[in-house]
Amino acid sequence: MDRFLNTVDRSSRLLEGLAVLLLFGFCGLMLAEVVARGFFGQSLAYSWEFSAFAMASVFLLASGRAIRTATHVRVSLILEAVPLRMRLALDILANGIALIIVALIGFALFNALSTSFDRGLVSPTIVSTPLYVPQAVLVLGALQLWFDFLARLIRLLTGREPTLSGADAAPEEVADV
Repeated sequence: MDRFLNTVDRSSRLLEGLAVLLLFGFCGLMLAEVVARGFFGQSLAYSWEFSAFAMASVFLLASGRAIRTATHVRVSLILEAVPLRMRLALDILANGIALIIVALIGFALFNALSTSFDRGLVSPTIVSTPLYVPQAVLVLGALQLWFDFLARLIRLLTGREPTLSGADAAPEEVADV
């Protein structure tokens, strides 16, 4: 079980790194667009399209790690108002529901990817990006998010600490969790 949980943590950390790279790429594209428009009076044909793909990818690729490090938006008002046992039960219930929701999102994204690939769909822009490429990244992010929720649920059910915080969230500490 520890091997599975460590593998999920490592892959989540890896995809978080990819999300950071995409975020920097997105910022670089927007900066290049500003320079191109400001100094050359032209727009870069690909900047808006690729930036939109990168934004969607960043969201899903980094979501799993956000779950593990508790940096996502969470409503803790209810959890703080109930006894510890009820808090655990609500957390388990919420994670179970999240697994179902993320599975549905993943299936929808995979169906979109399959359709795009089978039909050879491309973006309706001058760049004509094959849509299955950015959609594959989204499917990967949804799959990782599902595994992160599963790992969190396993940790809750087995009495392990479900979230990392502070120094525990450092990359070198993940393997020891």
